[in-house]
Amino acid sequence: MTPGRDAMDERLGARLKLCMYLNLLFFALVVAALFRVQILDHGHWRELADKQNTVEVEVEPGRGCIYDRNGYLIAGNESFARFSVYWPQVPAEGVVEVERVAAMLSEAGFPVPTDRKPGYQVLADGVPYPLALDIVSRGSRMVNCAVLNRRVYPMGDLMAPVIGRCTPDHVEGLELQLNRILQGVPGHMFLERSAWKNYSLRDPDSRDEPAVDGLDVVLTIDARFQAIAQEELAAAVEMSGSEWGAVVLADPRNGDILAMASYPVRDSYGVPVRNHCVQSNHEPGSTFKPFVLAAAMEEGLAFLSDSFDVSRGWLEVSGVRIHDSHPIDSTLSLAEVISQSSNVGTVMLARTIPDSVLYGYCGRFGFGRATGVELPGELDGLLNPMSAWSGVSKANLAIGQEICVTPLQLAMAYSVIANGGVLYGPRLVRSTGREGEWNDWNVFERGRVISGETAAEIRAVLVSAVEQGTGGVARIPGVRVAGKTGTAERLSRGRGVYLSAFVGMVPADAPELVAVVVMDRPEYAYRWGSALAAPAFQRIVSRVLSSEPGVALAPVGDVEGLMAAGSGETP
Repeated sequence: MTPGRDAMDERLGARLKLCMYLNLLFFALVVAALFRVQILDHGHWRELADKQNTVEVEVEPGRGCIYDRNGYLIAGNESFARFSVYWPQVPAEGVVEVERVAAMLSEAGFPVPTDRKPGYQVLADGVPYPLALDIVSRGSRMVNCAVLNRRVYPMGDLMAPVIGRCTPDHVEGLELQLNRILQGVPGHMFLERSAWKNYSLRDPDSRDEPAVDGLDVVLTIDARFQAIAQEELAAAVEMSGSEWGAVVLADPRNGDILAMASYPVRDSYGVPVRNHCVQSNHEPGSTFKPFVLAAAMEEGLAFLSDSFDVSRGWLEVSGVRIHDSHPIDSTLSLAEVISQSSNVGTVMLARTIPDSVLYGYCGRFGFGRATGVELPGELDGLLNPMSAWSGVSKANLAIGQEICVTPLQLAMAYSVIANGGVLYGPRLVRSTGREGEWNDWNVFERGRVISGETAAEIRAVLVSAVEQGTGGVARIPGVRVAGKTGTAERLSRGRGVYLSAFVGMVPADAPELVAVVVMDRPEYAYRWGSALAAPAFQRIVSRVLSSEPGVALAPVGDVEGLMAAGSGETP
């Protein structure tokens, strides 16, 4: 071979070797990349693939239902259908099919829009599920039908002050307070994308998590009593021109709330307003006088046979004259001071009680602090500390001024007198659970305030207040009623503005029902407790006894059938 030929062969061999080395290097890089993808970064790429091919869908849990103490449904869930159309996907020939579905909805009584809107448009909402199935079976593929759930309230606004409401945009009232219990835990479902732009279920090994439905709730409320209280309260407020009214019915033996009515329920725009039973303060007026009597008698500072000369009709305290609201030209026994609602006699009684003792009993009866009921927004009321008292504060306190209470606080305090001296916290939730496994919520006993003997003597005074005193219009044939009227001038609202109140209990000898009726700022002719609140009490309690005569004789009925309540502690 010639030298030139040898050099050419060497260069060719070198090039072949270079190509071979480059191929080997490329192969090694490919293997390394595959190793990284398949072995080292397998989890990362698997996750990316899952995100591209699958979607995680949240599964909404069923919201728990709410029942009254007898098992009647108060708040539940209902399936409904929403018919809609996305016009950009409807061809010209499909418009006739859409119009046919719209005609069926219109014939069923649903208002269907007549003007076509660009894009997405709802044809009808709230269509009952059975009707929706029938329309779908005869309908068009051009119309979408979505099945949704919504909260329903069979009693409507009659129960609204207690329950509130739950919508996709807003939760309030008891629905809000118990939301954690009612709402359940959402689940998760993993779906795989198909070539037809729909979803199909993945294999059984997918990481699906089923939703856990919320717990059902049984209240202490009796739906019958609630309806009666709400209806009578609304009528009384409208008749008297009151700004608002509230009614609380409670079982004094354990603090159970049997009804809690508040009116108005909505403002002029249809928006729910506050629950005045727990979210409005008011001066108790003369309904506070029995607690002054309780303090004096429990401490042995006064006796029912004591006499007070109130014939002058007024009493001066630190330069301020306190008058009786009606002439009393005589000397009264202590029992008559309360039954005839003498302001002068009550201030005389308060003078026998040391300031710290009277203030202490106000706190022991539960005034000045929230009751802890299972409702949002409860007010504390107002009980000024002794350091803020003026020379006339004690006298004002004795007749229910310079103190503010909520109707619920007043009901719990009167329950002390009714049950023999023990203060209970109010209980609105009786039990929670599902499918026969129920946990009772605890009764909240706060402690003894007065003796049973003192409570019995005060009840006897309150009976005379109804049978011989200012509360005569609250009498109910066949049942002994113990109660007290209250008329408070709302000085913070201006002169001539009053509040009418009555608190009563039946049967007087062993009360099983305490009822508080409060109406704020009625027309002047209705300002007296005896003119407005006491008659409303009489109508409400009379209807309650007609629907459940055992209230006057035996315990209110228990939940039967629907709930087999177990035992347990408060969540």
